Amino acid sequence: MCRSKNIVLFIALWLLIQNNFYSQNNSKVWFDGLGRSFFSRDAIVDKLNEDTTSSRNVSSGYNLLDLNTHVNPSKDIEIFAQLRIKNQFGSFFGSGTNINVRQLRASGIINNKINFNVGDIFLKQNHFTLYNNNEDLNFYKYSTLNPYMDIIHYENFYIDNRWRLQGIQTDFSYEFDRFIRTFEVDMFITRPRGSAQLTNNSFSPDLILGGGSLSSKISNNLFFELNYINLYEIPSSGTTNISIRNPVYHSAFTYQYKRNNLNLMHKIQSGFSHRNWLLSDIGIDMYDSSYNFTEGMFFEFENELLNKDSTFSTIIGFRYVDPNFRSSGAQTRRLNFNNFENTVYPFYTNNYINREVSLFDITTDENIYNQELYGSLMEFNPMYSNIDPYGLATPNRRGVYAELNWKSGEVIETNLTTSIFEEVIGQGTTNKRNFLSLLINTKINIDQIFNLKKEISFCAFYRNENTSRFGDSISAVNLSSEILNSVLNIELGNKIYLQMGVNQFKSTGNEFLTNRNGYGVIQSFSAVSYDKMDFLNNVGIYYKLKDNIYANIQYNWWGSIFNNSLKTDFNYNRILFIFSVTL
Repeated sequence: MCRSKNIVLFIALWLLIQNNFYSQNNSKVWFDGLGRSFFSRDAIVDKLNEDTTSSRNVSSGYNLLDLNTHVNPSKDIEIFAQLRIKNQFGSFFGSGTNINVRQLRASGIINNKINFNVGDIFLKQNHFTLYNNNEDLNFYKYSTLNPYMDIIHYENFYIDNRWRLQGIQTDFSYEFDRFIRTFEVDMFITRPRGSAQLTNNSFSPDLILGGGSLSSKISNNLFFELNYINLYEIPSSGTTNISIRNPVYHSAFTYQYKRNNLNLMHKIQSGFSHRNWLLSDIGIDMYDSSYNFTEGMFFEFENELLNKDSTFSTIIGFRYVDPNFRSSGAQTRRLNFNNFENTVYPFYTNNYINREVSLFDITTDENIYNQELYGSLMEFNPMYSNIDPYGLATPNRRGVYAELNWKSGEVIETNLTTSIFEEVIGQGTTNKRNFLSLLINTKINIDQIFNLKKEISFCAFYRNENTSRFGDSISAVNLSSEILNSVLNIELGNKIYLQMGVNQFKSTGNEFLTNRNGYGVIQSFSAVSYDKMDFLNNVGIYYKLKDNIYANIQYNWWGSIFNNSLKTDFNYNRILFIFSVTL
């Protein structure tokens, strides 16, 4: 009861402060935000596989409200705060209610020329310097799993492939009437990690990420940009005498023009990186030395063709990324398989076996995702992503890629993407891996074909990745992974849809995991083999009350099937309810 009173007093005080601020300063205060109710109940399906150590069913859920307060003390300044109130299901009288501030930022314009942001900021440059790459198995475009994706991205601050950081950012621009058209500058400095205690008398140093961009519109057709970032530690802020340095440099030219009914674009970009650890001597000489120094470069040439009505476009390009290219801001993964723990039935069978990660976990669990930048390459699972586990900046890759998009009115949309890559140098052998990928994504609006009043659509997604390496019986590699997603949407009433989805992932073959030390140096390789199928099928009702309000109830079947007598299959089901309101 005491906690409940504290919550009420906190909210009342918050509203009182806002009201007083508005009244006394005649400022503008406005609100937006998000409200969500979430409930899930998971149950064990396979009764033949005895498991007396786990509950037969587990339920969880919450109500939350994110209240965004925008305070404008003047027309050029805004103070933004996001207050979260979250109540776990099963708690009463405020006993399970948490209140915290998720975001806090001040932003504005100085003399109508210089923009600035201080506090929680979202930053992105390009695929090779600073970019938050999509998670593995990202096939959500037309999927019934979109409500899950919305929660994963919202809870982890994944907005437009930007990294959420704390610091200060500023930008300004100029326009000219000769020589060049525009000149834009963007600069920032952030602290992704503060000093932390490692042992009783040992502290890690502050981790800093700083950088900037220069871009210019040289003419109506020609554009130029420069980008720079540097991830580094400040030794004096901690007690350890080893600190990372990782500067990355990037430049690009873009030329675009029109010909007949086509818009064409050519882009060439290149850059390089350095990475080393600074070893600070704490002796009399105070001599600093460089440790584990690496440098690498990248190059990409891309061509794009788009017709004027946007019904057809194609992209063809070539990319080279050096084996030693390192960019912490672009190669950090959303999923870290070195620090991975399932939150739904993490153990199963009477032997208390760790349940392997599956399609279900990657596509539904927001708690397993990463929000921090890493100075070294993170571990990945080649079964789920082996061609570009670190995005376009994945090191030790060279090859060609192509993409085709076609749209026929309101009837059909199709995307076809393929790539052929190989390693620049072999790992553990002189032979190189070869990579081949194929992706097809199609949506058919059946109601448009038959002139129906109610919406009916069918969507299909298919992706195949193949990795091969010639060699003897020990070093040879042959891994194939494929994912299939199909969705049927049928409008039953006014914005009420029956949805059915089939999602299957299958991987067979063998690979080698790369084992690195804390400085990213390869130490050894571990042979692994895969023969597994994940499934996540669902049926449900989706009710779109308004563009900003929806309710979704689903029944899910999920699990994994192993073609291995040493591994035990698992099979579960879930009842899911989500009600979401964007204020």
